[in-house]
Amino acid sequence: MDPDFGAALAACLLRIPRGRVATCGVVAVALGDVRSARAVAEWLGRHAEVPGAHRVVRADGSSVVKRGSGSLHREGIRLTNGRVPPDAFVDRLPPVPLLRSLRAEQERLATTVREEDGPDRPARVAGVDVSYEGDVAYAVAVSLRLDDLIPVEVVQVKMRTDFPYVPTYLAYRELPGIQAAVSRLSTRPDVLLIDGHGRLHPARFGIACHAGVLVDLPTIGVAKHALVGRPVRGRIGRSATRIEMGGRTEGYAWTPPGRERPIFVSVGHRISLERALAVVERTTNRGYPEPLRLADRISKERKQKEKREKGAMR
Repeated sequence: MDPDFGAALAACLLRIPRGRVATCGVVAVALGDVRSARAVAEWLGRHAEVPGAHRVVRADGSSVVKRGSGSLHREGIRLTNGRVPPDAFVDRLPPVPLLRSLRAEQERLATTVREEDGPDRPARVAGVDVSYEGDVAYAVAVSLRLDDLIPVEVVQVKMRTDFPYVPTYLAYRELPGIQAAVSRLSTRPDVLLIDGHGRLHPARFGIACHAGVLVDLPTIGVAKHALVGRPVRGRIGRSATRIEMGGRTEGYAWTPPGRERPIFVSVGHRISLERALAVVERTTNRGYPEPLRLADRISKERKQKEKREKGAMR
């Protein structure tokens, strides 16, 4: 599915009657998931020209977009200290269930994920990370030799993104950049590390699963924060703790050397959980796996460099 968050949001705004307002939460529920409320506010902050944007307010009645209060006043709403009175709020909007459709797609694609190893031991591992400046994405893929962790190739891609960050829907924001960067590697890696969850996801289909299915590579999800799952007593190896979902082990929490908090490892596609953990351990010198650490650093450096160059041109 090719999601168009802007179009879905615009359709929601057209359903807010003249002289009434809706909170970001009400709009988010209409889109299919209340967790998109912050994304609604941030999107409208950058796209205030969308018709009806002035009718979206915060819970305290203040306008989300600049100069929105003036537009509301012209529609007959009397504001007090710049805030809309409670009787102007709508409690719900007709659904434009973009996110509900995306969740259904995730659940359907989750059945295509394979969790077994191929016959060959991996020799080259890549990591992908994406940094953002507004609607511009900076995606970087770094490929390393697994035996000595020496980088052999770096690919950088800059592109616009049309989908905001919404928790548990990260793939729809980052996949275009990830796919573009990985496709430009001259040699396909044996394993791909993704900065995000795989099976440790409400739909058991996080960004690492989505990327793995899309590019058809063995893929591992590595995340800094837990989304779902329950830690189970009893460790394996040095410091890995099993994470269960629905009675099944779907990932590991592992605390690397030089890091106080664990990272969360799960299957993305075409790899077993045990090998996924082994690859993450093997590629981590300190804090975070080297392919992801390097990709993160390079993507942020690229973003900062362009910001400085733009500043110098003004």
